[in-house]
Amino acid sequence: MNLFPAIDLLGGQAVRLTQGDYRRQSFYGDPLGIARGYALAGALYVHVVDLSAARSGRPDPEVQEIVRQIVTETGLRVQLGGGIRSRAAIAEWLAAGVWRCVLGTAAIRDYHFAETMVREFGEKVVIGIDAREGLVATAGWETTERLTAVEVASAMKAFGFSECVHTDIGRDGMLAGANVEASAELAQESGLRVIVSGGVRDEDDIRRVAHAQSRGLVGVIAGKSLLEGTLDLSNALAIVGECTRDEAENRPQEGGQHE
Repeated sequence: MNLFPAIDLLGGQAVRLTQGDYRRQSFYGDPLGIARGYALAGALYVHVVDLSAARSGRPDPEVQEIVRQIVTETGLRVQLGGGIRSRAAIAEWLAAGVWRCVLGTAAIRDYHFAETMVREFGEKVVIGIDAREGLVATAGWETTERLTAVEVASAMKAFGFSECVHTDIGRDGMLAGANVEASAELAQESGLRVIVSGGVRDEDDIRRVAHAQSRGLVGVIAGKSLLEGTLDLSNALAIVGECTRDEAENRPQEGGQHE
């Protein structure tokens, strides 16, 4: 299981939206400085979102430069989402050193695009499923599709995706606690491995996700909780490591003797 500290970018700054509402922004300053802090605390990954591109579909040049700096100056593996809607965009980001790209709007609205991209890029692309009361939202969460999270996840599994980021929009930016049960159900019903996103508040949330690894949860994204100080990154990483070791030790071994 992996922990992804998050940085959402808008206008060159690190920001957090409340429930995906662009009118409800909190600003946290220098994103590169934040990323350096994550690396110093022991993180291996960072989840970055271009909020401007998520809404418009057009990459923000300022964000592009910030992401390149994060890649080259921190050593973190960057999982990038927001407005990635073409093969050229995926290829460009991967060439710039991004670890993998999260596909959302374009893949959900065009299943042929989704299938073609996963065939070409494999595990360098994952699907982003952002849901509000079970229905998938696109275009920076400003449009609600007539598709459920389970329908999208099941289709993406059939196309060849192995993993998704599942965000509960209603909890995102609220520090209300992660919706672990909904993410676990999505994993079990679709067969995708799921990264939990939205609402993470504290160490209890990290533990709840970590203890649900057997149900298909493989990661958790923490954003506002780290920026507001309700979650300590070093402690969270230690919990993930401890729970993952316990999970491995308690997993039944294949090929053993049976009475």
